[in-house]
Amino acid sequence: MDKQSLAELLNALGNEHSLKILAVLAGCECYVSELAKEVGISRPLLYLHLKKLENVGLVESEIRHFEEPPYTKKFYKAKNFELILSLDKIKEIVNTGGK
Repeated sequence: MDKQSLAELLNALGNEHSLKILAVLAGCECYVSELAKEVGISRPLLYLHLKKLENVGLVESEIRHFEEPPYTKKFYKAKNFELILSLDKIKEIVNTGGK
C-alpha cells in the first residue's frame, strides 16, 4: 500500500455514513433504494459514499435485470477486510513510499 491508497482508504472510512453503509452491507446485499432507507440518507449522498467505498475495494456492485419494473437494480455488498494500522506501519508507508 502506498501513501495515496492509505489516504483514500482512510477518507472512505472517515465518515459515519460510510461506516453505517458497511455495517448494513456486512449482513446482507442491498439495492440502492433499500440501502438508502436502511442507512437513512438520500440516494445521491449514498452514491457518493458507495463510490468512495467501491474505489478503495471495500464494497462491490452488480447490476441485475428483472422481468418487472424496476427492470434493473444495482446491488451492493461489502467485501471482507481487516484493517490493522499502527503508527509504525504509517511511518513505514510514508517513508518508503509503501513499496
